[in-house]
Amino acid sequence: MKANLLILSTNRADFSHLKLIISELKNSSKINCVFAAAGQHFDKKRGYSISEILDSGLKPDFCIKKRFSFSSESKFLDTVISFEKRLRTIIKMSKADYILVLGDRLELLSVINLALVMNKRIIHISGGEFTQGALDDKIRWMLTQLAYTSFTSGELFSSNILKRYPDKLHVYNAGDPSLESIEKTTEEPLDDINKELGLNLKKKDFILFTFHPETDTGIEINKQFKGISLYLQSTKIPVVCTAPNIDKGGDYILTQLKHIQRNNSNLHITENLGGKRYISLLKNASMAMGNSSSLLIEAPYLKIPSILVGGRQQGRPVSASVIQSGYTQKDIENAVETGLSDNFKKSIERQKLCYEKKDTSSIIRSKLEEIIG
Repeated sequence: MKANLLILSTNRADFSHLKLIISELKNSSKINCVFAAAGQHFDKKRGYSISEILDSGLKPDFCIKKRFSFSSESKFLDTVISFEKRLRTIIKMSKADYILVLGDRLELLSVINLALVMNKRIIHISGGEFTQGALDDKIRWMLTQLAYTSFTSGELFSSNILKRYPDKLHVYNAGDPSLESIEKTTEEPLDDINKELGLNLKKKDFILFTFHPETDTGIEINKQFKGISLYLQSTKIPVVCTAPNIDKGGDYILTQLKHIQRNNSNLHITENLGGKRYISLLKNASMAMGNSSSLLIEAPYLKIPSILVGGRQQGRPVSASVIQSGYTQKDIENAVETGLSDNFKKSIERQKLCYEKKDTSSIIRSKLEEIIG
């Protein structure tokens, strides 16, 4: 009898990592796989990324259109309760024995709760990592503790899990799914992106920017963003900004970016680039800036300098191409000057990568067919 597996994607970032994995598992002859899209995918303020899912050809078997609200504690708890009820129904309808999730988002609290109450097994991707400046870190390690099977992005992360939970039986280094996606995704020409977005970007002459709120550092959002705001107001370098996630403080950042855009024609905001367009722009950028995990994973793989501002990603290993910056405008200006220098660019040509490139989706399919199929 085949095992029933439910794959859940709740946001634009995890889908870009999960896309190839979903395709692989949908083609398995040993596992019944269903796919549910939920949460932020239906948020029109953040680019309505359900459109990207449908364009990819991976039509969800189930949708949960309830979006999470982080505007207050009571509203967040209300949305969690509503989301859990719908997810519970989907788990029962699909007769899922296993639930596969990626990463660390706060929305995955519902998966933790339901897996415990309904006696379901969690398959977790991208465990063993630390992001000590975000509440997400706690969610990731809760998922890791409960996970029946963990797939990590490198040997270091597998080791982290086994140090904390030495009795774990199913921990596998499958490589980082985003790096496999880079190699298997056809780059979109910069001229085409310019036409689609109404821009005039030139190769290696712009910055790709994404900054999410720090949710576990005790630093107020206006202080986190003040130096960045001053830099973006004054820079003459074109900057393409993607919208922050929906964590508390995300709306503040988006409002500030829109205000800066009105006064600096070098700043361009797009709510959601989509995985293919984001990687295509990253390949053509002079550098990346902000605090997204892509500055630590995809950018080093592509040998693109990145400016990591603040403490959201504290605890993650960093490659030589990552320049860690404080919050002030001067800190950021100094980091940009370093990243644009020819000496720095030459120095990272043979850097050691912290995240491993493998045939991640095939490894995950093979191991799951062996373990649960």
